[in-house]
Amino acid sequence: MKLTITAAILLMAALASIAYRLTHRSPDDTGTRLRSDIISGALMYAFFAPAIGGIAVTLVLSILSQDPKNLITMIFGLPWFYLFGAIPALLCGVVAGALRPLRSSWWAMARIALIGAFFGMGFFLPFTSRDAALSDAAFPFFVGGLPGMLSAFLCAYWFYGKPGTPRVKGTTWAQTA
Repeated sequence: MKLTITAAILLMAALASIAYRLTHRSPDDTGTRLRSDIISGALMYAFFAPAIGGIAVTLVLSILSQDPKNLITMIFGLPWFYLFGAIPALLCGVVAGALRPLRSSWWAMARIALIGAFFGMGFFLPFTSRDAALSDAAFPFFVGGLPGMLSAFLCAYWFYGKPGTPRVKGTTWAQTA
């Protein structure tokens, strides 16, 4: 039940970002441009962000345990990274595509990184206890929030481009890559 409610809240947040983009269009935003930004963001994040987040978790655990044998988890854990990370990454990619700025900036990337932390942590919150104590939020934060923040930032840097570069007018994302 908690997982369904959480998934509904995260889905509504992604749909709200699409509604925001539709109501605050720039002059060169056509329907094709909007669909291209949203779909390309969703696909890019869904394919790359879970692996980035999983590799980050594995590296941190290997450093903390001071045992390089834990690095093999990167290979065997890859299906699990996608099992638990694909849905929040996909929704974060929808938001990143919907909120794609006309000119890339560090603030836009930081905003998407915070949204990635929110989605990553939000997806793991239902797996905590029923008490909803503040100490129960540590697991979702370290396993979902921080990897979600890192992977969302790196994907935003790749998706938006170097800060300060404007978006090319009249082309879709696939034509500018």
